[in-house]
Amino acid sequence: MRILGLGGSHHDFCACLVDDGRVVCAVEEERLTRVKVAFGLGPRLQRALAADYVLGEAGLCPADVDLVLANDLLNRVYTLRFRDRVEWIGHHLSHAASTLFTSPFQEAAVLVLDGRGSTVDGGALPLAETITFYHGDSAGLRPLGAVAGRAGVAAYRLDDPYEDSVGGMYELVSKEIGFRRVGGMGEPGKTMGLAPYGGDRYVRDLAEHYTLGDGEFRQSLAQQGRLRALIAGELARADTGADRDEIRADFAYAVQAHTERIVLHLARWLHARTGSKNLCLAGGVALNSVANFKILQESGFERIHIVPAAGDSGTALGAALYGHHVIGGNPWTPSPRPFSPYLGRPISTAEIEAAVARHAGAVRVERPADAPGYAARLLAEGAVTGWFQGRSEIGPRALGNRSILADPRRAGMKDLINAKVKHREAFRPFAPVVLHDRQAEFFDSSVPALYMLLVPAVRPDKRAVIPAVTHVDGSARLQTATPELNPKLCALLAAFDRLTGVPVLLNTSFNDNEEPIVETPDDAIRCFLSTGMDALVLGDLVLSKAGDR
Repeated sequence: MRILGLGGSHHDFCACLVDDGRVVCAVEEERLTRVKVAFGLGPRLQRALAADYVLGEAGLCPADVDLVLANDLLNRVYTLRFRDRVEWIGHHLSHAASTLFTSPFQEAAVLVLDGRGSTVDGGALPLAETITFYHGDSAGLRPLGAVAGRAGVAAYRLDDPYEDSVGGMYELVSKEIGFRRVGGMGEPGKTMGLAPYGGDRYVRDLAEHYTLGDGEFRQSLAQQGRLRALIAGELARADTGADRDEIRADFAYAVQAHTERIVLHLARWLHARTGSKNLCLAGGVALNSVANFKILQESGFERIHIVPAAGDSGTALGAALYGHHVIGGNPWTPSPRPFSPYLGRPISTAEIEAAVARHAGAVRVERPADAPGYAARLLAEGAVTGWFQGRSEIGPRALGNRSILADPRRAGMKDLINAKVKHREAFRPFAPVVLHDRQAEFFDSSVPALYMLLVPAVRPDKRAVIPAVTHVDGSARLQTATPELNPKLCALLAAFDRLTGVPVLLNTSFNDNEEPIVETPDDAIRCFLSTGMDALVLGDLVLSKAGDR
């Protein structure tokens, strides 16, 4: 049975093809349109490029698909070609399926938290799901409870916050302290990165702007309004730019601290309700890697799984897998292998060679016999290196196939990459990727972080060894590299370790500021040429800029 999942909301459109239970291909619309999170594209696109992409990988046309599972927040124009085979699935149910059916657990509690999901009551002020609890096993997903909140105004915009929404609260603070994309979406990832630079002066104030109950988070529209006014008032009273920056950091600290408190409260309630040792997380809030690690440490759950595309870009995956396991009647059985996030289409050597030929005047090409070993030497010498291999990753984290890599031992590397490569704020941290069997030597956690969704502490004696990936509070958003998932990345790390004694590299997404992660060899070469990267490894080819010596 060939099942096409279509997902997203007013952003992060995505598609996934599942054939007889196997995930054939998945991609996010932004990687193809080159518009970040594909925000605002729905009304202008008459068909989803992502759907054509995943069908093309399998050599299929729309008529070859048996069933289309579409997230019910999706723009309807995306489904017109499949109208006779479309079934609609709830937003939170898509999220829940995406994390349970990619987990290693035979049974698990499932927690979905985001800004808002499917509408549960239209009315004058729409009521939408914001938090949902499930228990999942081979029989599927059983709802255990939910929280829903209303929109603020009748003529609401899609980016307006809803009441009773943990994601909505984080988004609200992010916008009010200045992290807002064109079109109105907030940038919560920046808030999470800024939080460790702040202090606790607003923690008590923010506590007055919501309440917690058994399995509940409540924040009224009036409380949201007062929170906005508090932030605006504090910023208006700032005497200098430095004062303003300090206020912004302190509010980032406060909302991060309260988000950790809230999600821990909800996870503990779910643990008590289910008695499960296992927890699966999804929804945009599950991209908060700091809160995820707090749940792992303190919730009572012994094991945790977060799908790598935890935000709306994972709902196509969840929809397709739900179609196979639940609608198709195929009971869920976890795989003994970890879920692979590398689900873009394979890139052939011929495609790479053709892309290089199209940029022949701008690049020099070397063809080393041992590309990982050659790249490791470049990195050890200080070269900021693009690393483009195989199939692209799903989700917002670069996991070693579409990455920019650098030497984490160099203290100035963070500032250099932020300024000359990523062209972004100086406070933004970078993540480490470490060989799986050396993780505990460098980080205060032995739990594998395969998808860069946990933030443990860097061991105190290693912080001076890898300063470029140690955040200001001593933490790091970790990725664990395993030969099972990414043998070539492990070969690179091992080669770097042999040269330096450090099995860690700085890993950040292969893109410039406000650009989606690169998908194709041409995308990679264009980004390489327009930024301050020193080298680009495309498959087994090593590129440098024609003007460099």
